[in-house]
Amino acid sequence: MDDIFVCKNSEEFIPGLKLNRGFYFDVIKPLIDKKFPNLNYAAALIGHCSDVLGFDDYKSTDHVWGPRLQIFLQKKDFQSYHNKLDELFKYNLPFKYKGFPTNYKAVEGWFNNAYMQFTKKYPINHFIEIVTVKSFFNRDISFDIDSRISFSDWMSYPIQNLLELTSGEVFYDGIGELTKARKKLKFYPRDIILLKIFFLWTSINEEQAFVGRCIENRDMAGAMIIISRILNKFMKLCFYYEKKYYPYSKWFGLAFKKLDISNRVEDLIEKVVSGDIKNKVSYLNDFYIEIVKLHNSVNITEPVKSKIIDYYNRGYKGFDSERVIEKIRYRIDWDKIKNLELLSRVELFDDSYYGVSYEINRSIIE
Repeated sequence: MDDIFVCKNSEEFIPGLKLNRGFYFDVIKPLIDKKFPNLNYAAALIGHCSDVLGFDDYKSTDHVWGPRLQIFLQKKDFQSYHNKLDELFKYNLPFKYKGFPTNYKAVEGWFNNAYMQFTKKYPINHFIEIVTVKSFFNRDISFDIDSRISFSDWMSYPIQNLLELTSGEVFYDGIGELTKARKKLKFYPRDIILLKIFFLWTSINEEQAFVGRCIENRDMAGAMIIISRILNKFMKLCFYYEKKYYPYSKWFGLAFKKLDISNRVEDLIEKVVSGDIKNKVSYLNDFYIEIVKLHNSVNITEPVKSKIIDYYNRGYKGFDSERVIEKIRYRIDWDKIKNLELLSRVELFDDSYYGVSYEINRSIIE
């Protein structure tokens, strides 16, 4: 199918955010300014997909990638201008921008999985979403820009959705709503992050001694599984301490490399992943020491002194997670917690693409 466009190599590729920043200022803004000079709106590329997160490459161009963005209208203007803007783009966009088609083909009628397709005639099936801030954000989470976000809402929001809604770039905000909404969701409030960190440390504490027991019984597969789980939780803690949302598994490691702590622990992670299994625990212990330093640097509890212990004198050298757990426990407002066990499940299983679904999260919390 010659009419379908996909980059064949990295030389043809332009990162999506860079491409669409230009697409807005070179094409979309002049069209709107000329046709609707008094219209208040916002323009951005946020939400789903790798280009928003900045992890796209030439292989990303096969679907939901290309000249695309969102135009946000105020509620009072939506009915009057939605169709007018849609028609403006259908009949006035160039057929290509920077060599990339502005026309898209939906996959089995689902436009959110569309791909670029060349055309030489109008109307263009463009990928410019015309929405309100409320409707766009409420596709993924229940969110009222003018209300305080409740404890249960914060705990139920899948972290991937929070990352997507606060990533990408706002090219222009003439209504203020989009900037306000993103600022409200920028990162968890203190009481939420304390609880999430508490759950991770507690989960780590429950399993850390099992590695030695597995090795002792020659269960190397079991030991590797536990080591991988602990490493994953350590890395999540680093995101939380640096006030960052982490992405789902495909981009998790790449996102971690952008953290400040990455330079200090990258070698340790590599050794945990690829080193001799009998030395992996020692490398995890070194990672633990670095995380405690990070914990102390953000001042969310009293300082914690890291300590390596011998689990019940069995010869299993591990880290004393209880030291961190106790400090965090005293800072949590337990009156807000209705069901600690269910809340912990939300956190500890929330690492798939959208984590535990929003509806399930809400139901178990409420």
